Amino acid sequence: MQEFVAKLWHNPNIQQLPLGRKENHILGFIQENRDNLQQAFKTEGFFPEISWDDAVRLLLTVLTDSILDMARPLIDELLERVNHPELRDHFASEGGLNVDTIALRDYILDKMRNKRMRDQYISVLASLEAGFYRRYLPPVISYRKLIYIELVRRDHLGMSADVVADYVALAALFRPLGSLPIDTASQSGDVLMRHQPNSRSYKEIYNQIRDQVNTAANHVPDSLLETGLHSSLSVLDHPDIPGSSRLINIFSTRAQEYVANQKLDRGAETPDKSWFNINRRTARLSGMDVRFLEELYLIAGEEGW
Repeated sequence: MQEFVAKLWHNPNIQQLPLGRKENHILGFIQENRDNLQQAFKTEGFFPEISWDDAVRLLLTVLTDSILDMARPLIDELLERVNHPELRDHFASEGGLNVDTIALRDYILDKMRNKRMRDQYISVLASLEAGFYRRYLPPVISYRKLIYIELVRRDHLGMSADVVADYVALAALFRPLGSLPIDTASQSGDVLMRHQPNSRSYKEIYNQIRDQVNTAANHVPDSLLETGLHSSLSVLDHPDIPGSSRLINIFSTRAQEYVANQKLDRGAETPDKSWFNINRRTARLSGMDVRFLEELYLIAGEEGW
């Protein structure tokens, strides 16, 4: 089955697709070609010894494992940076940043076995793979414009540019947990993002998420966890969310459509500049911060991104 999944995964026609769309394309192919695949799987060289339902379950397991194998090094690379002295100093007032990085990685990978959660995580991981945080934060810090004011003066991220980038990227790892199903006293499978921050139900679900994360990873500061969770909120409805959360929202959304090494037509805008340009016009519908989008649009234009 691994060889069969590998052939699907390495299909030249889907190599330029973002990771999430790549998985969904394969799932769509299986659904659309169900009858033909059922007949093929019965023949020698495929899987004649198992039923169609068992074959599909095995295929989905192998496909999921393949995605997790791609996610693991991305998470590891980021979590290796939690020991930076500037990060540890930043969290001193919250008991430090004493994260069991291997346990946190395994916690994330376990959540990604659920398709709904995997869809949420894939855009975050794609933003890490694209290098958005370490690409954009140095010019953001050096330009000292709006995003700098939000991050350094309001969020108190008075660290070097690369460390600020790592802080925001680390917080992004917790963004998907806003969609994690949680059983509460009043409802099973409830999710944080259905509730208003500071409401009783929000706090009940948040406390369960925090307990889960800290049980798995030892100690994740509340400010880091909340920054990631708040990134799913609309800035129009919640104008007080941190600048870090606003950036995570923008870069995670951008990553859903990001194509590495995209070829440009002559005279066309560069990919990031074009995306920021389109989305600054529709920010009221998406809930992203139009001011951040405008500044990132200018940076992308100046840097040729």
